[in-house]
Formats: sequence, C-alpha cells, structure tokens
Amino acid sequence: MHNNVLCPFILTKMQKHNKIKHVNDINVHKYHKQQRRKNKNRQQDAYEKHQKGHAMGKDYILVIDEGTTGTRANLFDKKFQIAEQSYEEFCQHTPAENMVEHDAEEIYDLSVKMCKNVIEKKGISAENIIGIGITNQRNTAVIWDKHTGKPLHHALVWQDTRMGKMCEDIKATPFFEEILNTTGKVIGPHTNVLFLKWYLDNIPGIKEKIEKGDVLFGTIDTWLVWKLTGGKVHATSFSNASSTGCMDVEKQEWYQKLFDYVGVPVSVFPSIQSESSDYGETTIFGGSIPIRGVIADQQSALFAEACIDAGTVKCTNGTGSFLDINVGSKFQASPGGVDTIIAWNLDGKCTYAVEGFAPVTGSAVQWLRDGLKIIESAKDIEKLASSVPDTNGVYFIPALSGLLAPHQDPFARGMMIGITRGTTDAHIARATLEAIAFSIKDILNIVEENGVKIKEIKIDGGASKNNLLAQTLADYCDAEIMRPESIEATALGAAYMVALYANLISADDVKGLVKIESEFKPEIKEEKMKEHYEYWKDAVERSKKWIKA
Repeated sequence: MHNNVLCPFILTKMQKHNKIKHVNDINVHKYHKQQRRKNKNRQQDAYEKHQKGHAMGKDYILVIDEGTTGTRANLFDKKFQIAEQSYEEFCQHTPAENMVEHDAEEIYDLSVKMCKNVIEKKGISAENIIGIGITNQRNTAVIWDKHTGKPLHHALVWQDTRMGKMCEDIKATPFFEEILNTTGKVIGPHTNVLFLKWYLDNIPGIKEKIEKGDVLFGTIDTWLVWKLTGGKVHATSFSNASSTGCMDVEKQEWYQKLFDYVGVPVSVFPSIQSESSDYGETTIFGGSIPIRGVIADQQSALFAEACIDAGTVKCTNGTGSFLDINVGSKFQASPGGVDTIIAWNLDGKCTYAVEGFAPVTGSAVQWLRDGLKIIESAKDIEKLASSVPDTNGVYFIPALSGLLAPHQDPFARGMMIGITRGTTDAHIARATLEAIAFSIKDILNIVEENGVKIKEIKIDGGASKNNLLAQTLADYCDAEIMRPESIEATALGAAYMVALYANLISADDVKGLVKIESEFKPEIKEEKMKEHYEYWKDAVERSKKWIKA
C-alpha cells in the first residue's frame, strides 16, 4: 500500500472512491488539512489582489509629464482625480552661457522609473491602465541612432540660444516675414531646424549617418514614444510640431522651404498626427499598454482648463507666464511678437491659439527670495505685499534677461523706479506682483487690439495660488479671473486626450469637468487702472536698450 496521496481532481469519481478507501486515516486528515490551507491561501491571494487593484478593470490613465527640470508621472482615475504621482528632477547641463542641454537617456530612464513608482505605490498592474498620455516641454530636441537607440549628443533645450546668430541673420532677410506667416511663429534660436543644423555642423559622423538613413530626430514626446514602443513609432503631435516653428500650419505638414533654406533634411523628422490617436503600445510595465495621447504642455493646459471655444483664455503662472487664447479654427499669423500655434487637432480639425510668454514672473518672486532676501519662501510674498495698500509709486520692470512680447528687446534690463525714503520691502513685493499682472496685460493688449475682448481668464500653475496676484490680474487685465480646484492642468490635458480616444468623454464634456475654486472680479476703478498702466509703460521704455552691445 502506498502512503502518498493521489490528487483527487485527476481521478474519475469511481477511482477516487476506490483509492480513498485504501488511504489510512492519518493521510486523509493530512490531505484535507493541506487542501484547506491551499484554499485559504488562494482566498487570501485573491483578497490581496482585489485590495491592490488586480481584480479591477481598466480604471486608470497614466500620464508622463515631462518638464524642463524634472519628470512627473501621474495616475488619474476615471473621475480625473490624481490617484498617485511621483516626481524627480534630472540634470541640467550648461557647457556654455548660451547652451542648455539634457541627457535624453536620463529623461527616458527617469520617465520609466516614475511610471513604475506610481504603478507600484497604487498596487495595480498594466492590465488596469486604460492608456498612457504624454505631455512635454516644447522644442527641446533629440537626435539618435535608430539602430542602437542611443542619442548622438545631448538634447538641446528650448532655453538654448547657441543658434542666435543664424536666427538674427534670418530675421534680417525678407524670408523672415514668410516664415512668420507660414509657421505662425517668430523664428527663434530654438526653432528645431536650427538645432538640427547645429548637430550637422558640430557632431562628427552625423551627416554620413543621415545619408545612410540611420538617424532620427524629434522633440521629447517623439523620443519617449519611440523608446516606449521599442522603436516602432516615430511620431509627434500637431501641438508639438507647430511649436517647433518648422510646420506649415495651414497645409498641416513640415515646411519644406524652411528646411531647404537652412540646409537640413526633413527625412529625419517624425510623422505628425492627432493629439488623441494611436501612438503604438508599450510593454515596459509588465503588460501591453496603449499610448493614446500626446500633447505639448501649454496646449495641454489650455484644453484641461476647458478653453475649447474661441475667445477662451488660460494663463499658466510658473517661472514665467504663458498666456494662451483659443482663436478657433481659422489660422492667421499675429503681429506684435506673439505666436499663433496649433492648439490641437481632433477629428481632423485644427484649433489654433495665440500665445504670448512673459519669461520673468514667478522667477521675479524667486529673485526677491534669493537675491534681495526680503522673503524666506515664495509663498511669503502674498502676506508681505498685502501689508500695504499699494506700491507707494514704485514700479518694477522684471527684465532680468531682456523683454519678450510685445517689446522684443533682449538688451533691456530690470529696473525699479519710483523709490523714495518711504519705500519698504512690502512696496517692492507688491510692485513685483503688479509687474506680473502688467506683463500679462501687455500680451493681452495685442489680442484685444485686433478686436477680441477678453472677459474671463482661467489661471493655473504654482504662482496662481496667490490670491493677491489673482486679484491684481483681475484689476489690470479688466477680466474675471477664475482659478480651478486643480491648478496642475498640464498632465490633466494629456489624460483627457487618452479618455477622448477611449470614448470615455467628449470634448464638450470637459467643460463640465472643470471645477472653479475661486473667482476674482475687477475692483479697481478704470481711471486708476489706466493711470497705473501708463506709468508702467513709461517705465518699460526707460528699461530698454540698456545693454549697448
């Protein structure tokens, strides 16, 4: 007689009856004890899987928010609330004063790490993720070998100005106006054909590799998509393509004449497709997850703020401030130093936006903290500035690195004027907040001069938490300022793109998803507002052309 127990589930009913009769009582008891233990373990495993999300369906959208200084992964639930997030900064490489570079491999590795962090922290798997969305710093460009998947040089960052001389040379030609009217953008050192030109002229062996068809080029979204899909998809979105300044926005294709003029091949550039479309799949995270949303950061915030109809506006207040205005489905290049870009392309239809950028707004507050040391943290400015009723005649021009739209003077420098013996740090703090509002009004005026009156602005970004800044914006922009509950809109827009593809929402549904936390209406008298603004404009003129080089 054998003392081992034969597994009952592989025996016929009769065999089980006959065999069990020959098993001694001790082994029968042992067998049932083992079975009870196995069943208990299975139940416990099932419970734990349920608790961790394994028993759930596809309930989450994973978004990679690739910024200029760091990478954030956000996990959104079906109500578009952040269920989990993870963030880490990456290295900034500055080989010269006019050069800013990133390690593209570090960015990719960090993106994967942050995504794995949120998946693990939430206790879910790839099976629970509806899709991946990507939003990214614009214009930063990478060049890589398509066989090895290795960058041929560091990525050149949008802040980089090494191609400034060639940019200025082009501005001095009649072709400059044609570029503006075709791409919607004022050509700048970060225009991607100029970055490619630098790679061709300075990195040994790249020309030969391009001739052999071994090289690919693209912005950070393109790089991430290509890496995540194992080299199967080389694509970018309309919003990112338009932002490079290399696209014929009406024909919705790369601007071949610009490529030919600069002397670089269009063949290494990616294909262009909708923000909400099929960007392939990735298996990096333990299972197949579709990538269904790719949108540039500022356009993403515009969509997330439900600025979907013409005339709606958002202002992102961070280190600098981006003012984006939805101008509808008709493209027209804007005068005065602002850009006209593609906001997004959905269902084959392009929506355009006018965009202006004030480079020193939040960073002016940082200067008060780190330079003047009149506040210990950025959030302290609100309390300090609120301790006085006005600036006591002080005006601050935050041209710490020149002036952009609408002044376009790289030789302007920061200036504080109206200082008296009665001036205190509180007056300077309040003048700084007013400077942010005036800088945004300068951009807003360009649009309103073309007959578009802006009545409402939605704000997002870290500096938008400041109530005094929000009220000052309302006063000097003569518009109602609306601050949503979530001021981190960039990642949310990418999540919406994935949801659109999955038919979870429509574009109109987004309007009902934005919840307003606070509203700020103009309180200052119109005459006083105009008087202050005239002083501001006078001060701006005095700050111009300070550097004589």
